[in-house]
Amino acid sequence: MKRWWASARPADRAELQTDVVAGLPVAIGGVPDGMAASVLAGVNPVHGLYASLVAPIAGGLTSSTRLMVITTTSAAALAAGSALAPVDPAKRTEALFMLTALAGAIMVAAGILKLGRYTRFVSHSVMTGFLTGVAVNILFSQLNYLTGVPSQGGVAIRRALHVITHPGLFDWPTLATGLSAIVILLALRRGPVASYASMVALALPTIALQLLGTAGVVRVGDVGEIPAGLPLPHLPSLSAFSLDVVAGAFAVAAIVLVQGAGVSESAPNPDGTPADPNRDFIAQGAGNLAAGFYRGQPTGGSVGQTALNRSAGAVGRWAAVAAGVWMLVILALFSSLVKVVPMTTLAAVLIVAAYGALRWGRVVTVWQAGPSSQIALVA
Repeated sequence: MKRWWASARPADRAELQTDVVAGLPVAIGGVPDGMAASVLAGVNPVHGLYASLVAPIAGGLTSSTRLMVITTTSAAALAAGSALAPVDPAKRTEALFMLTALAGAIMVAAGILKLGRYTRFVSHSVMTGFLTGVAVNILFSQLNYLTGVPSQGGVAIRRALHVITHPGLFDWPTLATGLSAIVILLALRRGPVASYASMVALALPTIALQLLGTAGVVRVGDVGEIPAGLPLPHLPSLSAFSLDVVAGAFAVAAIVLVQGAGVSESAPNPDGTPADPNRDFIAQGAGNLAAGFYRGQPTGGSVGQTALNRSAGAVGRWAAVAAGVWMLVILALFSSLVKVVPMTTLAAVLIVAAYGALRWGRVVTVWQAGPSSQIALVA
């Protein structure tokens, strides 16, 4: 504990104050991101908020990459949602908690066994194909929510084709609300308020719908009950244990660890101290264990939240911790407002983020590298 505190404590009060201020925009940005990640996982959006509360604190206190924010990610949410698709909807939430805790245990074990060295063998073409596939999958999966068309079909591309081929089923107020959120995001993403663009894109259409009283637009509260207050510790039910959950936990762990290694490379420590991948494995495992025991969903090193953390002026690990504390304040004071947020605005946030994640130039470069890179990219 003494060694940990010696490496973790702020250098001075000014550094701590800087990190506390930097954590606020990260927490605000985490509200739409956390809710949207729950949509991808197919569960109540509150579970993404709970994960965004506890994971940054547990992960921030233990990671070697001090500026990395461990919170909900689209890739982890998609993997969890795919694994839980065969599970009875009535049991899916408990299965999610079990999957998250198991994934955390696997990550901690990977760190203890010093498996971090193997992340270097993940090729550029594989990572490019993986991230491109995640982005395209998100785009397809959110068209139902954006247009208000009832979901039909299993995989995302089938649901997207159903939407595209049935324009007569569009709910036009829902589509107008979602498109307005997309316009707000695109208008604000480059400017002094870019850090708050997602929050504004949720707030303005929500306020407009409350004033206009438009019926038929699905809200977060229609998807599931939003409990008031803060989550209490909760042991995942053993009845939720299944082979699907175990397989999903391994998939989530593998995806999170590889993506976390990429995040670590993009956010070097300000003092030049090299990151320890094994310690980052353990930190992401701690974040998932905390999320699993506090009714949250899988988490990992977030590309977007880490970039926001750096742009907000963070200088150490306490910015991520502060983001979790700020999220606690937001949930304690404003949890009742979450239920009136239109689902189509969350879809808009995901669609814009997924489109922004597409790197066609990188795909072309990998494609031009030869047959082996092409096979890895497509696979």
